[in-house]
Amino acid sequence: MGLFYEMDKTYTDLLKEKKNFIFIGEAGSGKSELVLNTAAYLAKELGKKVDVFDMDQSKPLYRSRDQHDAFAEIGVTIHYQDQFLDAPVAVGGVASKLMDEERVVLLDIGGGHSASRVVGVYAHLLKNENSVPIYVVNPFRPWTKSVESIDGTMSNILRATRLERIYILGNPNLGYHTSAEDFLEGVSKVDELLGEFTTVRSFAVKREFIDEVKDKTDKDLFPVDLYLTYSWVDR
Repeated sequence: MGLFYEMDKTYTDLLKEKKNFIFIGEAGSGKSELVLNTAAYLAKELGKKVDVFDMDQSKPLYRSRDQHDAFAEIGVTIHYQDQFLDAPVAVGGVASKLMDEERVVLLDIGGGHSASRVVGVYAHLLKNENSVPIYVVNPFRPWTKSVESIDGTMSNILRATRLERIYILGNPNLGYHTSAEDFLEGVSKVDELLGEFTTVRSFAVKREFIDEVKDKTDKDLFPVDLYLTYSWVDR
């Protein structure tokens, strides 16, 4: 079994076929935004019963838990445990939901290998054909500048999670000011960095750019809305 898992399939293919999804990657790659968009797609487009576990203990902002009430209205349950200052806490109920055949589970893991250790305790439940670790690659992040840096980050995270394979999802963005040109540049960067080893078929893109970029790339595009915003952010 190779490191790169079912890269011949699109991201939406996997969402239709699999049950458990673990979102991992370096800090700031956009995991939490992708978790929320994936949950919304599963609930609204596929009619799935969805549980999101916010297991990120590494930051006070841009957390999937901040959309708890809004997502409850579309049938998505976001589980989390309140923290006191920087004290690490565990979210309950993960194992039972991973084994519940009626539910789709998304695990939102903090960035980097230290934060990823939290999922290692569930590795025995995630090493099956129904579970897919989604490794989010944003080529504009500091630790994604070279093959060596990607390999180092990826290897450390996989060791921390005790998992052995990943599905790569490209997420090239520069935040709220990302343009269609930035996205296309990011796609090229990912192909340049990883093309020798695997083909990344699917990329997340802001929904507003779909029509502008769809004829300029052969990639499968997963539309993304920006849920994690705050009043003080300059868009």
